[in-house]
Amino acid sequence: MRIRELLKFNLIDYPGKISAVVFVPGCNYSCPACHAKKILNEESLIKEDDFFKYLGEARQWVNGVVLCGGEPTLEADLIPFARKLAAAGIPVKLDTNGSSPEVLERLLNEKLINYAAMDVKGPPRLLGSITGTLSVPAQAVKRSIRAVAGFPDYEYRTTIVPVIRDEGNISFLTPAELSDTARMITETTGSSGHKYYIQKFVPRKDGLLDKRLESFPETPLPLLEEMKAEAAKYLPECEIR
Repeated sequence: MRIRELLKFNLIDYPGKISAVVFVPGCNYSCPACHAKKILNEESLIKEDDFFKYLGEARQWVNGVVLCGGEPTLEADLIPFARKLAAAGIPVKLDTNGSSPEVLERLLNEKLINYAAMDVKGPPRLLGSITGTLSVPAQAVKRSIRAVAGFPDYEYRTTIVPVIRDEGNISFLTPAELSDTARMITETTGSSGHKYYIQKFVPRKDGLLDKRLESFPETPLPLLEEMKAEAAKYLPECEIR
């Protein structure tokens, strides 16, 4: 599998695990607020054999692997790669944008992923604006939401980003729009018992896909708290991360 970057030691991304984080190159989204600009380069910088060699040497302290990107579900070799990790008895967390439900369903059916984290970008009507693409239909996202709920452990999350709206106006995702997002998750799965995290947007100079957002402020805490109150009407386990 193509590996763009490797974070050898991480205490944050996989709850309860010391993980190695594999960054896969490329993505089918062009989110204006994306921080992973350098990961979108399709070049692979690390050999798969070198990764597994490191993992073998580090097993005394590394007890999990995170697959993220970019978008891992676009990788043709993702499932064989996950099979190798499963055969080695290493718990795997997958971060996904939910654009490839058929891949998530295969991973679920083969029991290859222990923890799935899906970025639910926003309500269906804003997917094009937030993702920078019109190529992923809302029904695919909803199908992925259903698949994610089947993994042994999972979460949904939404980053409260600035949205580039009609005529180039920019404003944060609103509480009503986040409420619609949370309601979509509940209605799609038929359950409100899901972990749901809302995250602040943090600007980064020379690091975002759309330079207009580099000078935009980070999401204010009062707005996040208002967002949490609205989302919790549909997903009571909502938390600010």
